[in-house]
Amino acid sequence: MRRSWVRFCDSDINGRDVLDFGCGEGPLSLFLAKTREPRSIVGVDIDAIAIERANRALEAEQASLSTPDVRFVLGDTSGLPVDDASADTILAFDCMEHVMNPQAILADWHRVLRPGGKVLIEWYPFKGPFGPHMAALIPIPWAHVIFGEKALFETAARLYDDPDYVPGHWDLDEHGKKLPNKWTQASTFREQGYLNELDIPAFNRMVRDEGFRIVRQDNRGFGQSGPKHAIGKALLKLPLIDEYFINYTLIELQK
Repeated sequence: MRRSWVRFCDSDINGRDVLDFGCGEGPLSLFLAKTREPRSIVGVDIDAIAIERANRALEAEQASLSTPDVRFVLGDTSGLPVDDASADTILAFDCMEHVMNPQAILADWHRVLRPGGKVLIEWYPFKGPFGPHMAALIPIPWAHVIFGEKALFETAARLYDDPDYVPGHWDLDEHGKKLPNKWTQASTFREQGYLNELDIPAFNRMVRDEGFRIVRQDNRGFGQSGPKHAIGKALLKLPLIDEYFINYTLIELQK
């Protein structure tokens, strides 16, 4: 969370009412409540198990928080369970790619924000080298482009059932038991309902349609330093195919 937050500005948090969209188990909310000074933080997620874990973590860490007004709320896909114009800042870190109806969510963000409020987004677009979020199973960049969805899903299904595969925490239920093989239950990302396959031009059109202004769009390539970073930065300047070299993007929207 520290690595993610350092790319944004504390002035968008301190003294403000913050909504942590897709909060998961609450690591970003709790990090900011400990190390920054928001007026309040509400974390929302549609995963009931994640919200339960977030509330347990909140209870355990309450004494160390500099912000006493922190809560985690279970949401659903019909809309955010918060009032109109109730937030100054919305955080959407590592979750935009999982929103299956992004246009509706953008409209709901606009409803929830106060005038001048901002949405801060850390997003891993689908066309990037590891856009399908399958690196734990298939650590090959652009595997979805090179091999196609059908081959990708069939391979993932076989690897998931391999006795030597060590599942990540996202593959475990609340008792630590490996979940059923989700890769056998669908043959495309759209059918699976996990990734929206949204690209940056489509996202930007939706943003404008919902009345937001893009005040920052910072595309980051692969490599953190040295020659690899320089090559990644150069590839981001290529016309038409630049989006395939975006590892992640940092976006700030303003109402």
